[in-house]
Amino acid sequence: MMKSQSILLLFLCLWSACTSQQSNHPSSLVDNYYTQANTNRTAAEWEPAKGTMVVWPLCVPYKLVVELAKDNHLYTLVANDSSKIEAQKCYDKWGIAAANNTFVQAPQGIDAWWTRDWGPSAIFTPDGTMKLGDGKYIFATPNTKIGCNDSLEFIYKDQENRIIKTETDDNATLPLAKGLNIGVLDLPFITTGGNVLTDGLGTAFSSCILLNENKFYGVSKDNFFRLNKELAGFGKYHILPNFEKRGIQHLDCLMKLLDEERILVAQPPTDHELYAIYENIVENELKKLKSVYGRPYQIIRIKTGRYDKEQLAAYTNSIIVNKTIYVPLFQIKEDSAALQTWQKAMPGYTIKGFTFALKDEPVVSKAMQEHYKSGYGWNFGDALHCRTRAVWDSQMLYLTVKRLPVQVARNEPLTVYATIIDYSKKGLETQAQRLYWRVKGEQNWKEEALKPTDIDTHFAATIPANASNKTIEYYISAASKSGKTETMPRTAPIGFYTVER
Repeated sequence: MMKSQSILLLFLCLWSACTSQQSNHPSSLVDNYYTQANTNRTAAEWEPAKGTMVVWPLCVPYKLVVELAKDNHLYTLVANDSSKIEAQKCYDKWGIAAANNTFVQAPQGIDAWWTRDWGPSAIFTPDGTMKLGDGKYIFATPNTKIGCNDSLEFIYKDQENRIIKTETDDNATLPLAKGLNIGVLDLPFITTGGNVLTDGLGTAFSSCILLNENKFYGVSKDNFFRLNKELAGFGKYHILPNFEKRGIQHLDCLMKLLDEERILVAQPPTDHELYAIYENIVENELKKLKSVYGRPYQIIRIKTGRYDKEQLAAYTNSIIVNKTIYVPLFQIKEDSAALQTWQKAMPGYTIKGFTFALKDEPVVSKAMQEHYKSGYGWNFGDALHCRTRAVWDSQMLYLTVKRLPVQVARNEPLTVYATIIDYSKKGLETQAQRLYWRVKGEQNWKEEALKPTDIDTHFAATIPANASNKTIEYYISAASKSGKTETMPRTAPIGFYTVER
């Protein structure tokens, strides 16, 4: 433990020299509701999606691609017609129906595999139009030591030691948007996808390397926060410490937002040299933050284990697509426990785990073999989340709930507040917005109407006061005239919220 304590002391010294952890912009919360008003809104990962993007030649297990196509819809990015023909032949062998996949042609640079990092976010403008947020991806992925002000290093350099830029990947969003028939919103700053997590309500999280990357690019800290607020809608931006001794420091390898008020965070073995670093971030950073609804985040830990000597399995580097969660596995004993943790944290979701031994893949490119010399396709800073990205539903029915506290006093009302935005613009079905509740142990759900307020996206309902001295389970649902129905939690009624009084 002495080694871990020494690293922690060094880490604290380096972090104390870092700039402000978050901007001072006010939240978009008005009373008990989220209000988009005249700001843009960047979608969270768990929001309604049409499907998932991957790149051909594949950089993920073929079994994952089969599942992505089966569960929702697959979007395969190809560089040219010959690549498309090659992919289609394999898809036919694997049983991926043509109706379940869309080929999109876009140029592929040296970082094409990492659609998470160069790929676009979904940003909804105040008029309800979804655009693809096109951040800058100029340098192939910078890495650094643990200090926020440590110098950047770059993977790709030429013989004269000059940084090789990634203009091809940076420019790929425009043809991608054309293929998807979605407009583009230019984001004139670096917003590397694996290091940007959001709650969908105007709050973002990144490790501090992102400020350093923007500074290198010429975007100051103040400009970074200002542009994020104006364009991405991030009124609150939490900048966390770096967490690797040396690495790309992408936050999706440390933690994951499960919803607006819960964070899943990796927990190394107690004798691992990064244990003290992770615990410091949890205790002295994350536990001091509050969600958009004004409460401390619920922190859930997922135990990780060693593979390949001291590397840590990146179980948080998973992707949520509608009601399924896809998790990278590392062929170690901790895999099964990680899947169990995911299932307990996300009731009602289907949890699917994927190993990635290259020898078991029917198609492995020469580039994959050279890049992953160990023969295994996942690693600590580069796993499943890094190489996939959702295509969100531009016509989604969006719900967010200010859930009740875990425990409420007997004389306090059990009022549930919900924000419902119909991005199809066709209007909500009359009387279809409902609050369902029951006392724990009961089979049948009772229901109350979610009543509109003076703002057309705000609704509320109260569970009757006679439901006392009990644990109460509840969820909400809504329907649009577009034909879409949604619940929160999204897996309700299998998944639900609880309150005790």
